Amino acid sequence: MKKALSILLTLGLVFSMAACGDKKEEAADTSAKTDTAKTQDSGDKEAAGGSLEGKKIVYLAPSKDILYWQWVEEGVKQACEEEGVEFVTYDAQNSTTTQATNVNTAITQNVDGIILSPVSSTSCPTVLDPAEEANIPVTIAAIGAEEGVTNYACCVTADDYTSGYDNGKYLCERVKELGGNSIGVLALPMDRTNAQNKMAGLEKACEEASVEIVQVIQTPDLTVSEATSEATDLLTAHPDIKGIYGMYEQAGTGAVLALETAGLTGKISVVSSDGSPESIALLREGKIDGIVVQEAVGQGLVAAQQLFKAIKGEAIEEKDIPLPEPLVTTENVDDPEIQEILRLVYPESAGSY
Repeated sequence: MKKALSILLTLGLVFSMAACGDKKEEAADTSAKTDTAKTQDSGDKEAAGGSLEGKKIVYLAPSKDILYWQWVEEGVKQACEEEGVEFVTYDAQNSTTTQATNVNTAITQNVDGIILSPVSSTSCPTVLDPAEEANIPVTIAAIGAEEGVTNYACCVTADDYTSGYDNGKYLCERVKELGGNSIGVLALPMDRTNAQNKMAGLEKACEEASVEIVQVIQTPDLTVSEATSEATDLLTAHPDIKGIYGMYEQAGTGAVLALETAGLTGKISVVSSDGSPESIALLREGKIDGIVVQEAVGQGLVAAQQLFKAIKGEAIEEKDIPLPEPLVTTENVDDPEIQEILRLVYPESAGSY
């Protein structure tokens, strides 16, 4: 953890901002290139050593109705303000068709770079291919492309397999303590690589602990109300479960609300993902046992930093950068390392840590 944090701080110092980083040793090269930019056609990007002056980028968000994507956008904003780069956000409203339209709008406006958080991993080519044809560099934030798609400059995601495993292992321990051997899952849409990786990690942890996953419910709307309803159905169908794994922020909150309504708080363990002021408060209250937090702000920040390097023609050392997702519990939530990381999960303006 200390190693990961030192990398976060290194990246942050480069841009004189809050710390950011990665479990891997992929800290951005901080030396400024001084090569003279080559003269090119108006549609071409500058060669290595180019300036960011007058540059404009676009962030293609999947749905700004979800706070997570607002926080990724905040990371992009921080990086752009530091470098004096103009940026605009186009919201896909959870539609792959709209996101494809948005990239064409961005190309028409002759933007210098694109940050993509795809609606679906399978839909990435609808953005990446037109951008490549227009010679516009793209970095990806939070949700990776499906296997075999590589026409992007850099992909900043999270170590989802490890987070699924760590969260799953912790949940299995709690389930055993409660005298059970089965859990249910409130999942992200499984056409996303992050969901697939989280699920693979969870399945491994459950296999090792001999805990059965009795039902996996995909919740495409990703709202608290939907998750509450699905968690209620889960409890009705499987009253003997002793654990609920929430694969995303609202799933954990929804599970808590369903347990409260059923009078089962404390009798069934809940773990969640992502992190917010609300879920951290539920953790402190003992209603959520663990959260694998994900650096939404950090992902936007690093994706923008890497995009700036691509725009200037500088080398990007790591094409794929998975940021760490530490497990936060009531025992470690106030540790200095965890508190530093939480500031890359959501901005201070969102609430307390």
